[in-house]
Amino acid sequence: MTRPTAQFPRPLLAMMAAFGLFIVGLALMLWFRLEYEELCPQCARTRTVQDWLIPFTDRPYYSFATSEETALTKALEEFGYVDPHEHPWLLISGTGPGPKQNLGGGLVIAQGIVSPSVAEFLRLLHRYADEQETAYWLARMTMPQYAYMVRNVADACVKETYADASAFRTRLNEIKWTERRLQFYRLGEVDEPEVRTPPRLLHQRPPR
Repeated sequence: MTRPTAQFPRPLLAMMAAFGLFIVGLALMLWFRLEYEELCPQCARTRTVQDWLIPFTDRPYYSFATSEETALTKALEEFGYVDPHEHPWLLISGTGPGPKQNLGGGLVIAQGIVSPSVAEFLRLLHRYADEQETAYWLARMTMPQYAYMVRNVADACVKETYADASAFRTRLNEIKWTERRLQFYRLGEVDEPEVRTPPRLLHQRPPR
């Protein structure tokens, strides 16, 4: 006489299947996730974004973002160099889906804009330079070919003190032409940006 075959309990089978689906769903949710940092080239604000994507698509079903002012944002607002605007966010860098690394057009200009020395440099310009000179430097802060140069000029200028506007302009021109020669050595001749008067940050998007 044969014994009846033992059957796997259905409630336990259902629990195991549900747990398996939960693990798979959790893995997909964690994999299809973007986390990245962006920069506004008009007011120098930054924001961090998390996008939770519908699996196997690039469509988010949930997004969470936090933004914050940089030192340059505060200086721009203090001196009235920001117009009302919708933030044209530029990607700095991020990850996702999975371990994929993403770099964007904001990466190069972010190194200068988020530097505290650039904000202090703007304060020196506002104190000692005229509107045209201030506009000259603001127009270059968000140009990829000039951002590194502006940061170097700012780093050098803020380390020194100046007796008056004449002393500042003389030293600024010395540092400027040193950096311009280095820029020409690295990049060759680069386009000059259009200067906005009254002074404003100027970002020129690269051609598609």
